[in-house]
Amino acid sequence: MRWADRRVPVWRPGRLARHGGALLGWMLLRAAFQAATVILLARTLTTQTYGAFVAVVAVAGFATPLAGMGLANMVLRNVARDPQAAPWYLERARSTWAWTLLPLAGITIGIALLLIPKGLPVVAMGAAVIGELLATSLTELAGRYRQAQHRHHAYGAINAGLPLSRLLALGLLVLLAGKIDIASVLWAYAAASLAYLGLLWPVVRPAKPAPTTLPAEAMSVTSGLPFSASALAMRLQGEFNKPVLAHAGFGLAGTYNIAQRAVDMASLPLLALQEALWPKLYAQANPLPQLRRTGAALLLLATAVGALIWVAAPLLPIVVGKAHEGSIGVLRMLAWLPLLQAGRSLLNFHAIHHGRMHHISWACMVGGGTSVLAVAFLVPGHGMAGAAIASYIAEITMSLVLVGAALRASR
Repeated sequence: MRWADRRVPVWRPGRLARHGGALLGWMLLRAAFQAATVILLARTLTTQTYGAFVAVVAVAGFATPLAGMGLANMVLRNVARDPQAAPWYLERARSTWAWTLLPLAGITIGIALLLIPKGLPVVAMGAAVIGELLATSLTELAGRYRQAQHRHHAYGAINAGLPLSRLLALGLLVLLAGKIDIASVLWAYAAASLAYLGLLWPVVRPAKPAPTTLPAEAMSVTSGLPFSASALAMRLQGEFNKPVLAHAGFGLAGTYNIAQRAVDMASLPLLALQEALWPKLYAQANPLPQLRRTGAALLLLATAVGALIWVAAPLLPIVVGKAHEGSIGVLRMLAWLPLLQAGRSLLNFHAIHHGRMHHISWACMVGGGTSVLAVAFLVPGHGMAGAAIASYIAEITMSLVLVGAALRASR
């Protein structure tokens, strides 16, 4: 038998690195737009106004993972496995996304009114919440669809386009407006989000599937809930602290947000490699050998990223302004969070491969609840340090739940 005839999966790190490099380029561009927006607003607005804006966007982000009930991630998996039925999977996810929007928008606006300190313009806040919910969730669906088709440049461009539209809108506001208040910032943010929604619509309107093209999986409405729960837990871990910090002072919420965005940008190489890795692993019958090899490399890279964040932390106020010098300590406290997040992502894939996605749901529900409780308990007394500690508690809790569930299942 010739070597070429053997049906043995071959790991090609060069291809993964190439695709990861392409995604990294787009992620860096996206992060550059986001960083420019943070710098623009941090230097233009007062610390109170910037903190108020951050708190509103944070609350709006709570509901985003629930729009479509996580089916965007099922589109990634199923279209990669069953490309013939791609239009069917996309239409299923898009229709589910559409009917979840109205109740989520109402609930999220109610939560914003409950959590954020009084005094903000209600209508402008509602518009920003709806814009964030619509644009971010549809960007996720359109991007995952292109990712499943291995169109990495399209996936990267879709994700980079949304922060670019917001940067352009807010930049025009700064250039053309005289005095900028929180209402004008929220309206500009909402307008940019809704405009980008129109650009994405053609991507999520697939051609009608052929009558003879039957999907390999029914893709039930609830099948994406583990992914949705995971994303919601991440949102709660990363954003619930903003409205809580806002009660101690909007400036604290803004400063903490700056440190978080710096960590996100430093983590881009990790995220790019992971996003290039998942479709390849999903398509393999036995992905565990590659998962172990690439996973070890990801964890080493995450350790290097943490060290870089720690060393570079004092440079942050030079970029965003001395009013946010408190971000140095927060950035160093958050430096090792990417390592824990990378480890949890690998545990998530292990559970998905073994058909135990309900373990992810349980881990995320426990982690999300733990995060909320830790923030509520620690932030009022310890401020930004309490918010950072709460993030570590939530990540460690989720990872322990996944490890414990895997050990029980193996017995």
